[in-house]
Amino acid sequence: MKNLKFLILFAVLFLALNANAKKPYDDFAANVTNENIEYFAKDLAGLVGSGTYTTGRVLGWGGFQVGPRAAVVFKLNEKDTALGDPDKVGHLVMPWIQADIGMPWRIDGFIRAGSFEGLTMAGGGFRWGILRPVENEFSFQTMIVVSGHSVVANSFSGAHYGANLVLSMTMKHFTPYVGGGMDAMHLSVKDSTSALKDEDVKTYSPRYTAGINFKLPAYLDLSLAANYAEYGLGAEGSFTLRF
Repeated sequence: MKNLKFLILFAVLFLALNANAKKPYDDFAANVTNENIEYFAKDLAGLVGSGTYTTGRVLGWGGFQVGPRAAVVFKLNEKDTALGDPDKVGHLVMPWIQADIGMPWRIDGFIRAGSFEGLTMAGGGFRWGILRPVENEFSFQTMIVVSGHSVVANSFSGAHYGANLVLSMTMKHFTPYVGGGMDAMHLSVKDSTSALKDEDVKTYSPRYTAGINFKLPAYLDLSLAANYAEYGLGAEGSFTLRF
């Protein structure tokens, strides 16, 4: 219980420190065009789809995990000017709280939600372990991850769907993992001051992840990973309670 209270306080402090930060999504209505909306939808899909498999393994029946997570895009695609000049927009961050539970037949379910810089995200999904998990050192685990999310901002809303294949290897103190998959985004424009002809766009884009999960004392977990998607390089991390 003490660890859970610490994780909740950590998440609240993170959001409070950034409460007055500039909201880049507020510039969407003034900058979105038919030329850049597709690139924005792909960049957004890569950001929202991150962080769905931070352990690299299924939890197993009765397992539980909860805590704050976050993903960051270091710089938008150079053709994604829907929020303004990518050099001036800089990085985008999406923090959220996620809860995962292990179920029978090597299936995990998870839900997550977050709101930051004018963007709200909510969703969840499932992970299925193709191979039966074992705790022997240097043993492999493969799994399939599917997810779905809704995203809402002042000037747009979207539906995201993702599917990934993940491979991890158990080691004594940590678990390295790699994964790759596809993000689909259906983006709907609600407000635009530009001459935008098409108000909806559907995109499909790949995303690749390589990371390490550390099992810390007191049932704490730390995961750090790098992502590569349409925007180029990004990152994700989580600090959770798992048992």
